[in-house]
Amino acid sequence: MPLNFTLLGPGLGYTCSGAKKVPSTVFLTPDGRRKTQALMTWNVTCTYNQILASRYPSCCVSMSSFYNSTITPCPSCSCGCQNNNNCISGDAEIESVVGKNRTRSRNSKAMIRCTNHMCPIRVHWHVKLNYKEYWRVKMTVTNFNYAMNYTQWTLVAQHPNLDNITQVFSFEYKPLLPYKYTNDTGMFYGLKFYNDVLKEAGADGNVQSELILRKDMSTFTFKQGWAFPRKIYFNGDECAMPGPEEYPYLPNSANSKLISVSTMASFLLLVFANLLGMI
Repeated sequence: MPLNFTLLGPGLGYTCSGAKKVPSTVFLTPDGRRKTQALMTWNVTCTYNQILASRYPSCCVSMSSFYNSTITPCPSCSCGCQNNNNCISGDAEIESVVGKNRTRSRNSKAMIRCTNHMCPIRVHWHVKLNYKEYWRVKMTVTNFNYAMNYTQWTLVAQHPNLDNITQVFSFEYKPLLPYKYTNDTGMFYGLKFYNDVLKEAGADGNVQSELILRKDMSTFTFKQGWAFPRKIYFNGDECAMPGPEEYPYLPNSANSKLISVSTMASFLLLVFANLLGMI
């Protein structure tokens, strides 16, 4: 029985089980009139492990909303900054470096634009509009790699309101049901011959879509970052997310924080004044 199976070569994140003998496979002859049977058939299961593939993520998530002017960027060094001295920083450098290195390895980190996050892929989730019974989200996927097109890309989002998704523009959508009674995960991918290829970094290096979701009034809220995804995956890799404390917050929550701070300050001044009076 064969041993030591690898999928796509070693070091790419896949581990394979040993071969297991199963009933021999039966094939139809090309004319479809007779059957032939294999002498022996084995089954091998290979599993992808992102940690084995890379110690750093390959994508990150940024956020914004209509109710807050602050944009929450990807976390700093989301995809590792150990190679930030080799990134491409300016237009002149892009033309000189990229033009000469089109034939270089598609995984070369030197072909990535210099950013705070140093990721080849950024997914931006923008809470765009609020209607009476619906709300609207815009998703943008940007490629920062100057030497790689992502063909037949996929994006998986986890959010509790995906159970009530009503319309998706410019992307295909398929719900995923990892749990029988919970539909909070969906896969997005490009329309064939339109945007199923995410082109290399540049003016055309992005794809975007808008989603309309119906509100479930028992759970829907803009408070505490509820409107933002729990997790995002691009081509099967989990993307680095900002910390919950960095999510765009509602203005009234900011006001309450300011009020509480000013109240505490007034209280401390009053206590200090009383102490001075006693002295």
